[in-house]
Amino acid sequence: MDAVSQTLLAEFNCVPVFIPRDTLTEFYQGFCKGTLWPLFHMLTPLTDENDHTVQFDRSLWHTYCLVNRKFSDVVVALYQEDNMIWIHDYHLMVLPSQLRRRLTGSKIGFFLHIPWPSSEAYRTLPVRDELLRGLLSSTLLGFHLFDYARHFLSACVRLLNIEHEARRGILGVEYSGRHVMIRVSHIGIDPTRFTTHLGSEAVQEKKEELGLVPIRNHRQHVLAAIDDLDVFKGISLKLLAFENLLQAYTTYRGRVVLVQVAIPKKARVKSIVQSEIRELVEQINTKYGKPGYTPVIYIERDISFDERIAIYSEADALLLTPIRDGLNLIPYEYIVSSGNGKGQLILSEFTGCSRALSSAVRLNPWNYDEVMSAIDRVLQRDPEEIMLKHAADRKYVESHPTAKWAESFLTDLTQASEPVQKLLKLGLGLGVGLRVLEFEGFEALNAEKVVRAYDASEANNTERVFLLDYDGTLTMSTCSSRMSHAWARPSDAAMQYLAALARDSRNHVYIMSGRTKEVLMKTFAGIPAIGLAAEHGFYYRSPNSTEWTTLQEVSDLSWREVALEIMQGYAERTDGSYIEDKSAGLVWHYLDADPEFGNWQAKEMRDHLETVLNAFEVQVVTGHGWLQVRLQNMNKGAMTEKILKELLPDGSSPGFVLCLGDDRTDEDMFTILSRELDRSRCELFTCTVGVKPSNANYYLRTSDEVVDLLGLISMTSQRPTGLPATTVAAAMDTHRARSTTVSDFRDLARPSA
Repeated sequence: MDAVSQTLLAEFNCVPVFIPRDTLTEFYQGFCKGTLWPLFHMLTPLTDENDHTVQFDRSLWHTYCLVNRKFSDVVVALYQEDNMIWIHDYHLMVLPSQLRRRLTGSKIGFFLHIPWPSSEAYRTLPVRDELLRGLLSSTLLGFHLFDYARHFLSACVRLLNIEHEARRGILGVEYSGRHVMIRVSHIGIDPTRFTTHLGSEAVQEKKEELGLVPIRNHRQHVLAAIDDLDVFKGISLKLLAFENLLQAYTTYRGRVVLVQVAIPKKARVKSIVQSEIRELVEQINTKYGKPGYTPVIYIERDISFDERIAIYSEADALLLTPIRDGLNLIPYEYIVSSGNGKGQLILSEFTGCSRALSSAVRLNPWNYDEVMSAIDRVLQRDPEEIMLKHAADRKYVESHPTAKWAESFLTDLTQASEPVQKLLKLGLGLGVGLRVLEFEGFEALNAEKVVRAYDASEANNTERVFLLDYDGTLTMSTCSSRMSHAWARPSDAAMQYLAALARDSRNHVYIMSGRTKEVLMKTFAGIPAIGLAAEHGFYYRSPNSTEWTTLQEVSDLSWREVALEIMQGYAERTDGSYIEDKSAGLVWHYLDADPEFGNWQAKEMRDHLETVLNAFEVQVVTGHGWLQVRLQNMNKGAMTEKILKELLPDGSSPGFVLCLGDDRTDEDMFTILSRELDRSRCELFTCTVGVKPSNANYYLRTSDEVVDLLGLISMTSQRPTGLPATTVAAAMDTHRARSTTVSDFRDLARPSA
């Protein structure tokens, strides 16, 4: 193997990946061509040829991942700093994720050369999430057509709830702390390779061998087609339409010849498709053929490069009728190879490059009448019109060669925003489902560090502030369905720890929530020492007080009726959504609606509301599964400023601040605290729940970890003399190692007998 590798490297600048023959068969013919190829061409494998239910073969998936891993091993061994990696096609869709976890900060490009199916078809694949996450580990993702990119983005929304956005005309998605660019560009060809062979003797000889010269001498029109022998190429539909043409247009009998090349592909040939095509060819030739005229010249084999040019140069038009298509360069090749500028294109609207070529007559291959009409129109065109249209397409093909396509892709990959500096790298999940997240200035919140900072503030006799979000932070879920939203409340353990913290006179504990004041009063009725900020601070109740105040006086509420009418209209048209009426604003919840439609409706509603409410002092804000219309300057950031001013009117800083939140609304708190507090005098811990991009400096993975942390701090606050802080921190370490609960360590806080 070493000798082969050295030879390939020396002669072709290539490094081989050695794969056992049996593994390669399972990988290529089993999973790639047997599972991915038909599904990505919208052929859902429900039953086989014997009407037996087709089951997903998990062993083939494991083989697919294994082969991708072999490529990963070779790439990692060769990789040097500042290298770029460009991966091609559906055979290696999990390779980006395998490389991402091993090559932090690397720039990885991926180009898919086949269609991406609709989300409805794609979601039938059992490993759908794994493939999506694999591709999203790339820096730049390329597709031939916008339709394919659109289907991919739709799958991201529906399956992973990841939205896309356009920045200065460039599509992209935010995934695992990184921006993934989406590029749409169709690959080209090398035109000079075809034009230099056009008049060669070899090509002239092939014209004779293929029987094309007699056709030209008889002044017959030639329709050419070169397709893979594949159900997706629509060859049978083409033959049926051609037969109908000869039947309906008697003037074309004896005057039009279809030269159909069908190139067998071992992994995709179905005997029923092959037999059907052969029967149709024989049927047409028997019915309409005569001495000196064969309506269909059928060639079922691979053809040489010279044969290909021979057919192109003699054809009056190229006729392709695929029902689903990805990379197809036959029209490009034909444009630069057709003789005397006479080449015309009749293309299925599903042909990959049909939109790039302006002269093409596009048609629905399922509509025989439309195909017949297109052929008739092309054959009746004025020669001058043909020359003009051909010249326009030839100019396009010659100005978009393969080299330019590659250079353009690599330029985008070079300019893509993969951070240069080393970032925090986190792994979530197991096996191929593992996600690698990369963040700058972001780390897990260390319990021992928090406990030590808390102890230091105790020794310095300084104030301590706790600002805690409610949903998703103290509770288990941020689900906004009516039932889940109504019943979500902190656990008994969380309530016990909050009460313990609030009993310390130097601890100032505040719940910062979007919930109504009625919900917060009922939930925390047993802990009057906790301060409450409802509806993101619109209502505020100080610790040990029963009086509620508002963050600002409101005089004009006329906007509510206008906004409510608009929002009700959208809610009625969006199943699974509902409106929550709050004093500070109106909230439209759509987390239970269809993800793509819900996001689309939210964007439409936001534009609508911002236009209509422009004259009012309100703002429209959005979050995960919700949209809210609220008063301006009414947010958790403003509430945080008010709390700090009330606690410390002299403008000083508390000795310890712990701020926890999980949602976009909590980012205002993180920003204000980082900006306003004197870090030399204050130990500040801003922490988001869930690993995601945030203005916070730390993260905890789940609300369970939040409760555990509060429990440890409360133990520290109440610990008896002689129990060191490191003992409490050790309890946290043991908790994480054993996956037990904080309650298991309460005995540590009890004095020994």
